[in-house]
Amino acid sequence: MGSVVSLAHAQTPQVEGKNHLQPWSAGPPGGEWSAPWREANLPKLKPSERSLVEQDGRAALHIRAQAAAGGLLHPLDLPGDQPWQLSWQWRTEQHLDKARFATREGDDYAARVYVLLDYPLSSLPFLTRQKLRLARTFYDPDLPAATLSYVWDNRVAPGTHARSAYTEQVEMVVLRGPEAPLGQWLTENRDLRADAIAAFGSAPRRILGVVFAADSDNTGETAESYFAAPRLWPGTGN
Repeated sequence: MGSVVSLAHAQTPQVEGKNHLQPWSAGPPGGEWSAPWREANLPKLKPSERSLVEQDGRAALHIRAQAAAGGLLHPLDLPGDQPWQLSWQWRTEQHLDKARFATREGDDYAARVYVLLDYPLSSLPFLTRQKLRLARTFYDPDLPAATLSYVWDNRVAPGTHARSAYTEQVEMVVLRGPEAPLGQWLTENRDLRADAIAAFGSAPRRILGVVFAADSDNTGETAESYFAAPRLWPGTGN
């Protein structure tokens, strides 16, 4: 999936308690997701199948991408200079055999989490700034200035990172690799400020949203993954 997810028509959620991500749904498992969650799709690409299910006693987002791409977006508007902690649980049912990390022809991931970041245009390299201006003018005015993309990869080891083959605005970070067990829940916890500084040289101005997704549009394979317990809270970093 080569493009950055947009925030067009997103609404800022009401924050309740310490978790700045609302539950998938206010209703029982198997129902529809509740605002502010909404579908995140890419133009001209077949959308992934998304549903809310109960999996192993967890309220989970199930994504099945059959030569498709897409996810579920939670818009945000939070100050980026705080040490925000993002955690979630995920599991995937199979590897994508043809995927190749950070390449155009193999840019597919059985599971991935995007964090959308806002930076002043003046802080970006000149060429990146010009490309972003053109993309916002001709493609989508709501493209974020930068994106962290945490992925479950089929070949490379956790800790591997690289810019997206499609755009310098996206930093790809592998959290789970080929040795990760399939069909088992695993837990992640990330310091978004620290990761953004490592990737882009400074803390973002704002945190604009989080997307849970899966994609197989480049390889034409099938990805099936689950996400549960999304949490975002302000940490106590230095």
